This record gives sequence, structure tokens and C-alpha cells, in this order.
Amino acid sequence: MEKTTPPVPRSAPLDALRAVAVLLVLGRHFPEAPPGGAPPPAWLALWQRGGWIGVDLFFVLSGFLVSGLLFREYQRFGEIRYGHFLARRGCKIYPAFYFMFGAVLLYAAHLGKNFVGWPVVLSELCFVQNYGPALFPHTWSLAVEEHFYLLLPLLLLAVRGKRDAPFARLPQWFLVVAGLALAARLATTQILDFRLKTHFFPTHLRLDSLLFGVLLSWATHFAPETQERVWTRFRWPLAVAAVALTVPAFCLDIGRGWYLHTIGFTGLYLASGVLLLFVMRWQSAWRPFAFIGAYSYSIYLWHLPVRFFGLSWLPRDADPLTRAAAYLALSVVVGIIAAWLVERPFLALRDRFFPTRSQPRCHPELSEEPPTFPRVEGKPARPSPLIAEGVAIESR
Repeated sequence: MEKTTPPVPRSAPLDALRAVAVLLVLGRHFPEAPPGGAPPPAWLALWQRGGWIGVDLFFVLSGFLVSGLLFREYQRFGEIRYGHFLARRGCKIYPAFYFMFGAVLLYAAHLGKNFVGWPVVLSELCFVQNYGPALFPHTWSLAVEEHFYLLLPLLLLAVRGKRDAPFARLPQWFLVVAGLALAARLATTQILDFRLKTHFFPTHLRLDSLLFGVLLSWATHFAPETQERVWTRFRWPLAVAAVALTVPAFCLDIGRGWYLHTIGFTGLYLASGVLLLFVMRWQSAWRPFAFIGAYSYSIYLWHLPVRFFGLSWLPRDADPLTRAAAYLALSVVVGIIAAWLVERPFLALRDRFFPTRSQPRCHPELSEEPPTFPRVEGKPARPSPLIAEGVAIESR
């Protein structure tokens, strides 16, 4: 077995950003009020309308963090091991997902529900539920990310280029993919009537969000001087633009018009990238958010089973705030319990049999000098929050 360094500590700011993403998604799926019941307050309805943008934030985060694994592996070893990468991703994604899926099927059978059918089961098990039939309306994003994991190492191997300028063609590839994805979204909205399955879920319409995270990660690892110079000069105009690009998701319904599921997706991944760059430079984060973010994958997996099966004990006339609070609390608790029962043991096995190859070169065990941001416009260099903390980079 290859000797590698142990996993590095988690980044609290990025875990807090994960928490923001998963809480946005949970808000999108708030339980509906019973017929004739009181309507939800305006802020809760707003959260529900725009909470779907949490998935777009997840996509940018996944692209940024997962590609960082491969970039640092290349920095250490001069190579990328495709099989090793997929084995580690599989240990992260599959056990928790298959456990949730099997548990839901068994519980539904216990309640006397009809079997969903083998096409649904096979579609979910093979991670093609964003194109085929699905049991739940949230697992489509797992399929998109799984397809991304299969393609990313191949893309990086194809564009790695020269040793002194690794992956230098990545920005051009991003522009090509972004242009093709946007063109495909515009063509889809002209050809087909709106459906989430055709306009929102397909991998070929969403890969640019993930690849934008990869582009930010490439700049962080291989062009930090340029990134810091641009960020120092334009961060506040970028922040204003990010807010402007995000607001329409909370004002418009996703199924009305063409903007949100075409250009809107482009705007949301750009805004998510700006937020990510801000968070990377925070030196601390609110600990409860970071705690929730550390379990975001399992919370995401279980929030809809909790909504469908876990709220039957509530009175039928419970007000929207009570139903929302119970749903949020139970989703977080069940997700954390599931993570401790399934996800964490498999991650321990993964680190034993497929140890990480992506420890930063500047880890204290490997270098006496801490990494720094480059000097920009006469300002003193400061430790990189991404690499100096040794970010634990596992999607969700």
C-alpha cells in the first residue's frame, strides 16, 4: 500500500458555506401547508421560492473542492490516478446513498406502499436519475456530480500540458463548455415545454457550473498572483454583481419565462464563485454552521425522506412555522445520525485502503515554510486560507 500523509483538517469557513447551501435546499422543500391552513410568512415563502439555488452553490463548491484534490495530487506526484480518485469518491458517495435508498424502500414496503418498479430502482442505483425515472426529486443532483467525477480526471489528463505551466488550457476549455451549455439551455427552452426533467436536471445543461468551480480552483493553485490581483481590485464590484445575479431566483418562479433556467444558471454559478472567494478569505466561521456543513451530504440525502415519512406525528392543523421548524430540525438530526452510522465508518475504511494523495505540498510535515498569498500592490503577504489550513476537500 502506498504511503501517504493522513487526511488534513476541515476548513470551517467552507463547511459553513456547505451549511448555507444545504439549508437553502431544505428551504426549497418546506412541507406544504394543509388545504385551508394559514399561509406561510413572507420570509418563509421567499426562502422556499429561491432555495433551489443551494444546488448551484453545491455545484461550484464541488467543482472547486474536488478538482483541488486532483491539482494537489499532481503537485505532489506529477500524475493523477483515475482509479484511486474514483475509489475515494465512491466510498464517499455510494454507501450513504444506497443505505438511504434501501431504507426508504423497506420502510415504504412496511407501510404497504406499492413497489416503485425496477426502472426507478435501476435508474437510481446507476446514477442516471436526472435523465430517467427517479424515486425522489433531489437525487438528480447526485447524478450530475457523479457524471462530473467520471469526466473531470479525464479532462485534466487531456489538458495537463507542460510541467512548468500545468493545465494552462483549462480556461479555454471552460469557455467552450460554458458556451455550449448555455447554447444547449437556450435551444432546449425553444424546443421543449418547460419541465424540470428537461430544463433543470440534465448533466449537459449543468456541467458549466461545476467546471467554473474547477476554474477557480486552478487559479487558486496555479495562478494565485493573478487571482489575488484581480480580487483585490474588483472584489466589491463583483460582490454587487453577485447580489444582482442572485436576486431574480427569489423574485421569479423557476417555471415561468426563460431567464432563470438559461442565463440565470450562468449568473448563479458566477455569483456562487464570488461568494466562495469571499469565504476563502474569512479566518473564522460561525461554528454551528460549520458543524452542519460537515454533515451536509447526509442531511441532503435524508431531508426529503424526512419530509415524506417523518412528519406524520405533527397535528394536521400545525402552522407553517411549526411544520418548517420540525422538518429542518429532524432533517439535520437524521442526517447527522446517518452520517455517524454509515458515512463515517466507510470514510475510515476509505482512508485505510485508499489513502489521500492530495495533501498540500506545504503541509507542516512536508515543508517548514507556510504558504502565502503573493504580495499585491505593496500589501504584505498573508497565509493562504485554502492551503495553509489544509482544507478537507470532499464534496458535500
